Amino acid sequence: MNDTAATNADPLFSGLNDRSITAIPATVEKQRYMTSVAPKAANPGRWVEQPRLPIPTGEHAVIECQGNIHVIAGYARHRFDANFHQVFDSKSRTWSLKAPFPVLGNHVAGVSVGSKIYTFGGFIEQNRCPHSRCFVYDTAADTWTPIAGLSRPRGAISAIVLDGKIHLLGGRDVRSVEWHEVYDPAANKYSDRASMRGSTGTQPFVGQRDHMGVAVVDGKIHAIAGRMDSYDFNTSLNAVYDPQTDGWSFRAPLPTARSGPSCVYINGKIVVFGGEATGRVFGTNEAYDPKSDTWEALTPMALPRHGLHGATCAVIGNMVHVPGGGPVPGGSVQGAYHDAFTFG
Repeated sequence: MNDTAATNADPLFSGLNDRSITAIPATVEKQRYMTSVAPKAANPGRWVEQPRLPIPTGEHAVIECQGNIHVIAGYARHRFDANFHQVFDSKSRTWSLKAPFPVLGNHVAGVSVGSKIYTFGGFIEQNRCPHSRCFVYDTAADTWTPIAGLSRPRGAISAIVLDGKIHLLGGRDVRSVEWHEVYDPAANKYSDRASMRGSTGTQPFVGQRDHMGVAVVDGKIHAIAGRMDSYDFNTSLNAVYDPQTDGWSFRAPLPTARSGPSCVYINGKIVVFGGEATGRVFGTNEAYDPKSDTWEALTPMALPRHGLHGATCAVIGNMVHVPGGGPVPGGSVQGAYHDAFTFG
């Protein structure tokens, strides 16, 4: 799967199993959901198109590292087990291919710490067959090296850095899980933390979640939306983990329940956009104010998408970059479209 030719020979969109697909199917118009019940923000922001990816991808990791965007693995070129490693240089505004990811697969979680990228787990088949392999990528040397593996194989984990440690939340093995562990890059070891839980002991979503967004605000982790087992069972939970107490609490839920959204903390707000549900792909874009515990509606995505994992999006300056992703529910179509959201 290593392809060193970073060209635009690929179409803007590509079918996973149907090679005749080179554009978004017209039927998606009836599946797009763009609205929100939240009040409109005074500054709703805007979307700005960016240079396209060389290779259309979906269910891939998106990670910012030292001002560059890394797009790793996922569905691509009619396969669910790609290992492409596409990198966007924000200064030259160009894409290139770097050392391929060591595992053919998808739904890889990843984050950056300094000049290195850490990845965790993933699937080797389409949204199933998880593995426990983990790696570190050295951006200067353009090399991948194995690190300690997960004790429990899974994919679609949500990963985020807090105080130099990497928190790994939820994910899926055969079913969604509530596991929460922390990886210490210095020690190359994992430790368990309080598992995710539902806001009540009897609600359907008891904490087992995958395909959710995560963000750090004031030293606490917000785990927002996601699903239990499939997008037939999406949630709007906004659960908050406090490392000081090793406990969970709950804030105002996301107005529009969905899974597979992108989530980021920027300009004092958590911005959540995109995602999927049964028969729907979301352009809905909503922002959470941690100080007032309220949500508001922002400008919807110009092109609704889902299926970005790792950190789910990349912030460079005042722009939230969203490269690739699936423009239809499920994984049947991948995209090379790349745009960015900004409040500016």
